[in-house]
Amino acid sequence: MERIDLRASDVAESLDEALAGRPATPGFAPRPLERARPVALPAWFIDRCRRAYLSVSFPEGAARIIGITSAFYGEGKTSVAIGIAMAVAADTQEPTLLLECDLERPSFDRFFGFRTAPGLAEWLEALAPLRVIRAAPLENEYIIPAGSRPTDPARIIYRLSESNVMAELRPRFRNIVLDLPPVLNIAYSSLACRLAERILLVARYGLTPIEDLEKAEFLLGQERLTGILLNGYASKVPRWLRGLL
Repeated sequence: MERIDLRASDVAESLDEALAGRPATPGFAPRPLERARPVALPAWFIDRCRRAYLSVSFPEGAARIIGITSAFYGEGKTSVAIGIAMAVAADTQEPTLLLECDLERPSFDRFFGFRTAPGLAEWLEALAPLRVIRAAPLENEYIIPAGSRPTDPARIIYRLSESNVMAELRPRFRNIVLDLPPVLNIAYSSLACRLAERILLVARYGLTPIEDLEKAEFLLGQERLTGILLNGYASKVPRWLRGLL
């Protein structure tokens, strides 16, 4: 790849260029943003994600920056992050960004049907321009993928946390949902979690031990952790009866 000089002061310019679309030829209209394939999530799952984000409180007028993590891989955190971003974008009609911060196992390409790289890692390494993808079918939802797994993911996350990227994203996106690495799988997960102002911890029903949830809660800190979302739970109470409870 062609190496691109990226300085902290260039973040705003990179965002402006990525969101506007790149000009194909001088004098012609810019190319439209790359578009992702729609993700088919069940309506009941989107509704649970909606209830999850509505349970998180933010100061009035402030941008919502919600991080989604889990204790380990395989608990459904990425599906929840995608579902929450879809629900927020649909409900608010405000610009909403889904940012993939799990550099160890990026998976947005499988969900959304686009090529893995370039992404956040390549941009922070000054190897490629910032890539912003428009989600379908919503016109106000955007995606920044993680890109290819870097040789030193911890260094990339440190660079992201020490940069002004999040500060530049706030004015452009009223809602930002971060797909974070799992807390107990990845050593640098605590650093990545600092990018979010509020965090939801995903646990899979019947799989995640209570002791592991307690460890994850301790590492995240009670000032950021705002709730635990139980994934994969199917109530035995009939739907008509649950409506009366």
